[in-house]
Amino acid sequence: MQRKAVVTGANGFIGSALVDYLARHDVQVTAVGRTLPVEPEQRSNLRWIEGDVREPGSLDGVLDNETTLYHMAGHTSVAGSVKDPILGFGGNVQAFLEVLESVRNTGARLLFPSSPAVFASGQPLPLSETALKKPTSPYGAAKLACEGYAQSYHACYGVDVRIARIFNVYGPGMTRFAIYDFWNKVRQNPDRMEILGHGDQIRDYLYIDDAVEALVAIAERGEPGQDYNVASGIPVQTIELARQVASLMGAPTIEISTLGKSFPGDIPRWYADVTRLRQLIPQSPICLSDGLVRTIDWLNDQTVENVTTHGRIARSV
Repeated sequence: MQRKAVVTGANGFIGSALVDYLARHDVQVTAVGRTLPVEPEQRSNLRWIEGDVREPGSLDGVLDNETTLYHMAGHTSVAGSVKDPILGFGGNVQAFLEVLESVRNTGARLLFPSSPAVFASGQPLPLSETALKKPTSPYGAAKLACEGYAQSYHACYGVDVRIARIFNVYGPGMTRFAIYDFWNKVRQNPDRMEILGHGDQIRDYLYIDDAVEALVAIAERGEPGQDYNVASGIPVQTIELARQVASLMGAPTIEISTLGKSFPGDIPRWYADVTRLRQLIPQSPICLSDGLVRTIDWLNDQTVENVTTHGRIARSV
């Protein structure tokens, strides 16, 4: 493992878990966020700096040819990109070009997290890395543009960049997306729940610890210029996931209704072919049921903590 790493987007769900993992494995970590944590963890091998990677030169002085840069910053909402495509372009494509220039000038290694939103809808499943890429949302288009720039910088300038195409990640620390949404709905009403679409959407969920280990494995043992699906490879139907969350929360008989439609840009069905990833990490990830128990326990603990601290149950954690 390289002994120095920089993590942008260090305040985010995956970014913060990655910072913690690297610091615990004795890597010298520089965590970069647009804002600093209120109470940053104090470690001798961890420092926090405030910076916006969209600004030219924001990474000056923190990268060199012995550093791995995990670029976890960016806008991650498909629906948000449909509402404001310009914001997503600036936060993803424009920022990534600045990151690539910093890497090109210093010789650092780069791990770029992409998304299955780059793929065309309606393809045969599971999706391999070579499946047709034809985005259905501005978010997917931005991620695909970043993949293209990454590959071109590798080809033209020899930049050591590896692409991790991250599917759905869940676990302690999450504060949005489907599993969090289901937990919050059951907490508010254990008798009834309404979900987007028809309930037959297919997704692929990977526990946060497994996702972080996959990112590090790709950065350390992956092939420069290569892309990897980061996922469990196990399909899960949305309505079954909602039932499982409700059952684990003590509401096995909850009535689930569907809206019959989702938001524009949503891909109804995806799960990954993880053959390429398994060459780096042979072991299977944590099973969904165990991961959900850990996640729900963490979410419940945060709610109890908010009640203790603020005298009420917070609407979010």
